[in-house]
Amino acid sequence: MTVTDQPPVGGDTAIRESRSGVIERMSAILDAFDSGRECLRLEDITDRTGLPRSTTFRLACQLTELQWLVHDEQGYRLGARTRRLARITDFEDIRAAASAALSDLHVATAAVAHLAVLEGNAVHYLDKVGGPHAASIPSRVGARLDATQTVCGLALLASMDPEDADRVLRLPLRSSTVRPIARRRAVQADLYRVRQRNGLAISLGTTCEMGISAVAVPVLGPDGPVAAISLATRGELELRRIAPLVFTAARRTAAEMFADGSMGAEPLEPPLRTRARLA
Repeated sequence: MTVTDQPPVGGDTAIRESRSGVIERMSAILDAFDSGRECLRLEDITDRTGLPRSTTFRLACQLTELQWLVHDEQGYRLGARTRRLARITDFEDIRAAASAALSDLHVATAAVAHLAVLEGNAVHYLDKVGGPHAASIPSRVGARLDATQTVCGLALLASMDPEDADRVLRLPLRSSTVRPIARRRAVQADLYRVRQRNGLAISLGTTCEMGISAVAVPVLGPDGPVAAISLATRGELELRRIAPLVFTAARRTAAEMFADGSMGAEPLEPPLRTRARLA
């Protein structure tokens, strides 16, 4: 073969090699979080990947824009897209662990039971059990709603470390007419009340345009809340009877998920005087 017979090097080949190199470097940055630390500074990522600092910064910015990472004053963390992929199997585990508890909760109360998790500043509904009553509540499995507008979201946020909850509240909403500072202050007051009730979030039908009452409590794991269980119905809920049942369902779900003994602190029921006010 003469020199002129050899296939040219460059063009599409060079582009493929360049793209391959970018993918490898981005993968190395994501792999840096395998160390177990939730938050890494730019210097930490540079040390773990061996990439030049300028390259690490440029790629980290791109990964942040695409929601593979999030960045704040403390450093970089895995973003919503990364967690969503990583937790697909976990969602199956959560659904399986909560299945019997949700069904029994619905049978015992005739209300609609929900299972939800927190994704960024949104609540993602994983399950809904309501039998013939399900259609009376306009919730949908797979839906994602602003966490601060749902009892599940408030129960989850209130059970997080305050610093982590505040970080979630600082995330921008897709659409909101409320000023961010005013919104955070109002939600902080809501979270304080939920914490005073040991994690029980309440929405009364008298304050809801659709007349729906709902309560929710967190499902706690070894590292904090992993999900929330709620009950919803048209009209009023007999909270003095309902609240203990929802707490029991949350504890039962946690026990199923963490049967190896790694379960975190169990959610406490509201004190008797608080429960009396809820009735």
